[in-house]
Amino acid sequence: MGHATSNPVSRRRLRRYAIAVPIDVVALRSGVPASIPGRTLDVSEGGVATVLAGELSPGEPVGVEFRLPAAREAIQAKAIVRHSSLMRCGLQFLAMSIEQENALRSWTEMADRAAVRTTTSVASRAASATPAAGSVRNAKPVKRSHGLRWAVMSAGVVAVVLAAVAWWSWNTGWRELENDGTGNAAAVPFDVSSSVMGQRIIHRVDPIYPSDALKAKIQGQVTLEALISEDGTVRDVYAVSGPEALRSAASDAVKWWRFEPYRVNGRAAAVHTLIEVDFRLER
Repeated sequence: MGHATSNPVSRRRLRRYAIAVPIDVVALRSGVPASIPGRTLDVSEGGVATVLAGELSPGEPVGVEFRLPAAREAIQAKAIVRHSSLMRCGLQFLAMSIEQENALRSWTEMADRAAVRTTTSVASRAASATPAAGSVRNAKPVKRSHGLRWAVMSAGVVAVVLAAVAWWSWNTGWRELENDGTGNAAAVPFDVSSSVMGQRIIHRVDPIYPSDALKAKIQGQVTLEALISEDGTVRDVYAVSGPEALRSAASDAVKWWRFEPYRVNGRAAAVHTLIEVDFRLER
């Protein structure tokens, strides 16, 4: 994981390969690793485009792990978020082992060869269906028509097969993302206001005022973004605003909070919300 990708690879324009396979992205939230599942959209030697069941911020460093078709080992790499919008993220590889870098390059070369074979096969079939130059005079127009029609139909069949394979891979990736491994649909969090969730708190842990912040007389409000599970426990939390010296203490306290489960149509649902924690010095 300590080997940085080579400069020639980063300078040249890299071809992207559309593929949908499960991917696991690990981000550090308040010093605690948080695993975010998702699926790939496309892969290149320089990075991967993904759809994730969580939000990442541009510039955020992450770890990624995914397995390419026919590959013996999963690809593991350090990466950085280059862009993020509506759960779609573009991740650029920063470092991976030499062995895995070679494995990724070998896979892309294999994909290129497979594409060339498919194109050559279609072209050769079309060429074999075209009459030779010497026989054009004796060939009947109806036979040329049949040959051309057969070539077009062959190309169409190949295109349909490739489209079917791509469709199957795409939907398989979606199903694996949308299921939690037990056959049940994974919970999609609902955006709920902080005022509504504030009324559902059943267990609160007060933050410990950092000694350094006390000495420096730092006070203020820390705003946290939280993901709350169906059972009311805080699954993930990280600070989005507020004094830096107070953010860690606020996150450490809120991750132990518990809420009355939020229900949608009578069923418990995961929730995405904001939580404000106030730090005030005694006067």
